[in-house]
Amino acid sequence: MLKKEPCVAVKLLLNRVLLSSCCFLLWGPAKMADLLLPHLMPGNCNDRICVRVSRFWDFCGPNDEKKLLHSDMVLIDEEGNTIHAQIYPAASQLFKQSVKEGNVYNFYYFRVKNSENYKPVANDHMLCFSKWTKIEEVVDIPPAFPMYAYSIASMEQLQEHVDSRALFTDVIGVITAISNVGAIQTKMRQGQSLRRAITIRLPSGDLLDVVLWSERATSFPAEEIHGNGQASPQIVIFVGTLVRSFGGTSLSGGSSCKSYINPEVPEVKRLMSSAKTMHKPITWAENVGCSRSKDAAEEKKVLDIINMNPFECKKNEFLVTVTVRKIDGSWWYNACKKCMKTTKCHGDSYRCTNPICGYIRMPTQRFKLSVLAGDETSDTDFIIFGRQAQRLTKKRQRIPSLLITQVALSQMKLQGFLRRLSYGVSVLQRAQ
Repeated sequence: MLKKEPCVAVKLLLNRVLLSSCCFLLWGPAKMADLLLPHLMPGNCNDRICVRVSRFWDFCGPNDEKKLLHSDMVLIDEEGNTIHAQIYPAASQLFKQSVKEGNVYNFYYFRVKNSENYKPVANDHMLCFSKWTKIEEVVDIPPAFPMYAYSIASMEQLQEHVDSRALFTDVIGVITAISNVGAIQTKMRQGQSLRRAITIRLPSGDLLDVVLWSERATSFPAEEIHGNGQASPQIVIFVGTLVRSFGGTSLSGGSSCKSYINPEVPEVKRLMSSAKTMHKPITWAENVGCSRSKDAAEEKKVLDIINMNPFECKKNEFLVTVTVRKIDGSWWYNACKKCMKTTKCHGDSYRCTNPICGYIRMPTQRFKLSVLAGDETSDTDFIIFGRQAQRLTKKRQRIPSLLITQVALSQMKLQGFLRRLSYGVSVLQRAQ
């Protein structure tokens, strides 16, 4: 405890200038109780949390891999609760020097706020760390302290996550094929990008391609896994991926993606027991791209598509050559963050129109383009979603926010309040 001497303020100020990371050590309380992640509330937080840094990565500019926008972490507490933490460039280097992925730390003096798009974990809150955040490494770690943070998605959930910006996706599967690293030209970057494709078999039996980019492609231990995969199944958990629909459903793994090979978790043990009975050696694909063979789409006319039974042909793909007759002026809609269906105003928020979902929360804006197109047989409406719609509209800016809608809602509530107030005054006057 510091003594109340005249020179204390000068000492504290000097320490703050020279040792900014220690200023809270001098000013903070002598003892704190650990707070579990679900108990955090939005705002500045002085409480201490004890968490494991399950993941730690840098997020750089889409067009410049050297421009750091922020660093990110996935944290997990002793009960398995998870949360996303973000560090901006001013404090990023300090955390890289003090924090190591996989270790357990005490953090305090940070900010809690509502989570944003591209959430690595399903938590409505996230943490913002700064240079004022205090870091203490925990040496005596309880044996049962969780190591991994993941939420395995089923094949049905993957379809719901296609081109979604709300949440990253985690999957588990048996590796069946690995490709070389190759360079391709993408629309997002001026130069070429490195990528590697890994094919996995999901517990449902479906095959899925996971495309790793840049450093994630080169750091993947392909040779070691391929060698080990000749004699026994290699189970992988991919976390922090995005679901894409271009050329069929696949996963895209950038800087947020991490892979765990044969980790000691219950899901891997269950899948390993069934995979051993039907094991086939991992194959090596020389060419980068889709590692699994895919039948070419059957060519059809528009009239053939119109007369097809949608229940029987739901998962089939067809190639239709059409001429665009008309393009609808609307190019986006308010989508449910859980199932991507349309949402409608519901009080101060929005409600999903899907009766099975019924999710009530602020929606996410998704690209949607309706076009009237046809050939010599007939015309029909085609609905295009996500990135394909963005490419066709050539809209580079993000979809407008709901600010105008929120202002309109506020005005409606204010007008309703004024009408009720006016009615109450008139009743009071008549009573007098």
